[in-house]
Amino acid sequence: MTENFEPILESYKKAGKAVIAARKLAKKIVKPGALFLDIANQCETEIVNNGAKLSFPINMSLNEVAAHYSPPIDDTTVVPEEGLLKIDLGSHVNGYIADSAFTINLGEDSNLQNYIDAAAEGLEAAIELFKPGTRLYELGEVIAEKIIIRGLKPITNLGGHELKQFNLHAGPFIPNYKEKRHAETLKPGDAYACEPFSTSGAGTVMNGKQSYIYRFVKKNKKNMGYEEQNYMNKIENYCGRLPFSPRFLENNQIVPKNKIQRTIDSFLRKKILDHYPILIERTHALVAQQEHTIVIDMDGNTIVTTKE
Repeated sequence: MTENFEPILESYKKAGKAVIAARKLAKKIVKPGALFLDIANQCETEIVNNGAKLSFPINMSLNEVAAHYSPPIDDTTVVPEEGLLKIDLGSHVNGYIADSAFTINLGEDSNLQNYIDAAAEGLEAAIELFKPGTRLYELGEVIAEKIIIRGLKPITNLGGHELKQFNLHAGPFIPNYKEKRHAETLKPGDAYACEPFSTSGAGTVMNGKQSYIYRFVKKNKKNMGYEEQNYMNKIENYCGRLPFSPRFLENNQIVPKNKIQRTIDSFLRKKILDHYPILIERTHALVAQQEHTIVIDMDGNTIVTTKE
């Protein structure tokens, strides 16, 4: 671990403040009938306006979709009258990432609120244990206990993840149930996103057919004309190795709008890009998510960087 952790911690905190601002904005503007696309653009702009950059595009995953729906270009999806809408936001400052999510009970249905409360209580229990010496599976154990006591299941093939500079999923995994193979021990300097998911279904997710989020993986100039090479270089320069939405390419004039999908498809075939399919609960049951970024400073203190 670096000798001077303070500047790193300050970057996490600043990124966290930007995400908090976007969370607050989302809670104000998410209303039945509102366009997903408008919400996405406003929340992502709020992160930038608060001195951070996007570490991934906003996820707006409804009901049985657990993660990875981000409004595409010209999306016409509107917020429904009822359901569980998960808002997942990410920022970074100097590459140090804040990742936070919450679930909105659109119809204020008490049965649906139970899903949210289960995930929230699981997250709070994990935060209480988040200190040097705790093993990751111990976090999973308390998360599962809080969710199960409410008559629901944790999603076992989703979980939290370590954060490192410019690396959203850096290695060790926080399970959402007790799984002893995840036995890494927390230590000063660690940063993690902890994210319980609760459901009434099977407790696992599967890949959907659509992808709306991509990530630059590597350069590949084989059988590539000048125009595609230019787009490849621009995407790498703008997005780095962090996930992005095709909206970013349009909004920042990186690729002409009428060539974006064709370019993405070509880069997927050439393995220049990777993609993130939407994740759907296996039985199409409802899903709630709660998430915060947690950092342990060099004195062993726990800092929750995206908690209001």
